[in-house]
Amino acid sequence: MSAISNTREQIIDTALQLLMQRGMNGFSYRDISEPLGIKNAAVHYHFPSKAKLIKSLIRESHQALRKGTAEFMAYGGPARPQLEGLFEFTMKQCECGRPVCVAGALSVDFEELSSGTKEALNRFMMDTLAWFTKVLETGREQGEFQFNGCARNKAISIMAMIQGARQFARIHGPAALECTFKQIRTDLGIED
Repeated sequence: MSAISNTREQIIDTALQLLMQRGMNGFSYRDISEPLGIKNAAVHYHFPSKAKLIKSLIRESHQALRKGTAEFMAYGGPARPQLEGLFEFTMKQCECGRPVCVAGALSVDFEELSSGTKEALNRFMMDTLAWFTKVLETGREQGEFQFNGCARNKAISIMAMIQGARQFARIHGPAALECTFKQIRTDLGIED
């Protein structure tokens, strides 16, 4: 990996951490550059505007979702590992100081986002919803999950529950997430 691409990746990782901890308007390029030991100009070289940086953070998160769900979306398979993977990912994010997700962090400042950034965030969220809806549909068809109603509506309610639990866990600790995951399992008829 070249020094330029390594610097870019470090900037993205640091900016993502700051976004999830402080929100879009809670950090500056100096907050990114100082811990990396680089000049603000280096951040501006890779991301000439904060809007471009935020859009890149959304794109990185979207690519991670696609990479992590591509096989399931193409070929199906057991749904329970997908659900548990979501829970594990969420818990790890909280444990490493990323208490809210990209969408949660940006929702506070949504009206300030450029139209292109809003569109990128919407595509990311719609792909997340499509994946999770398929997880629930597949799980119900295969007898792994039991629930009434539309799978898409159930996916929205579970995603909202997890989003709220992340905010709750930010104040009260990760046990709040475990309680939420346990309730979701119960709601889906999963008995351990």
